[in-house]
Amino acid sequence: MLGNEGSKEPMMSLKYFAICLALVVMTAGDSAWAQGLPKVRAAYTSIGIQFDPFYIMKELDLPRKQGLDVETLFVPVSSRAVQAALAGELHFITSGGVANINANVTGADFTGLTATLNTFVFKIIANPELKKPEDLKGKKVGISRLGGASDFSIRYALTHWGLVPEKDVALIQVGGEPEEVLALQNKAVDAVILSEPFATVARRAGAIMLADLSQLGVPYTMHGIGVRKSYIKANRDIVVRFMKAYLEGIYVFKTNKEVALNVLKKYTRLDDLSLVQVSYNEMSQRLIRRVPYPDREGIQTIIDQLAKTRPQMKNLNPNDFIDPTILREIEDSGFIKKLYGN
Repeated sequence: MLGNEGSKEPMMSLKYFAICLALVVMTAGDSAWAQGLPKVRAAYTSIGIQFDPFYIMKELDLPRKQGLDVETLFVPVSSRAVQAALAGELHFITSGGVANINANVTGADFTGLTATLNTFVFKIIANPELKKPEDLKGKKVGISRLGGASDFSIRYALTHWGLVPEKDVALIQVGGEPEEVLALQNKAVDAVILSEPFATVARRAGAIMLADLSQLGVPYTMHGIGVRKSYIKANRDIVVRFMKAYLEGIYVFKTNKEVALNVLKKYTRLDDLSLVQVSYNEMSQRLIRRVPYPDREGIQTIIDQLAKTRPQMKNLNPNDFIDPTILREIEDSGFIKKLYGN
């Protein structure tokens, strides 16, 4: 059995599940009270270990502890999640800074409440005959979807290596990361851009890691929680409560390895937890922060890259795309210290 690594409290995983389950049962049993909870719809847009705090929030129904009735959906395309949010069908979405910026340039009012990851986490996984990034010239690289985080990340990396996207290297949209792994195995593409655990899945099948983009050290806002500014203005208390639930999801992810990996196993549909052992340690100890404030520099990286093909974006102010006040209010209230016990 996996240990409860890093926990400050003498609490086993099953006990934690039992407490949360009891809470759900008690609140669900009081139908009159449950029906009075504010109803919120939230969506996650991809499958990967970086989303595990969001999955945990859903599985343990942490929003109900904050007095919210949250329906959580999987919308596998960021652009579709943005459109649903603009239509009022979603209130919170896990969107990279790219989706928010592209939407706002066309008149939307999204803001990022977190930068759950603040650098690239993708890896370029390739057929063994490729030896270095420059070997991608004239090749086909599979990405999840055009306009998404993987698309942005590979374009940035190719430019960094002196290659011109779509001229020197063809970018092929193949779907989600499991589909990318299959495309690589079937020789439909020469390389793919993957996060964990799918990068390890591909490598175990015989592919090689051509590059680890996290080693570039580039600030980049990725997989934050996005919400419309108009929604915050009208429902700030709900936003604060939702974010408390998400921050507790991060707490469980960082301090309860058994829960974190079993939830991840369910969402990735991977039976072999050894696939994510190393990436879990890296994510929980280094990459995902306790309080993942949205980052100005991470947004600036996105603006600078987008401005290379759309010069009108050059003068955008990164502060217009983030709102750190929600997390600051929560941290100032002592909520984080109470969670972690220090």
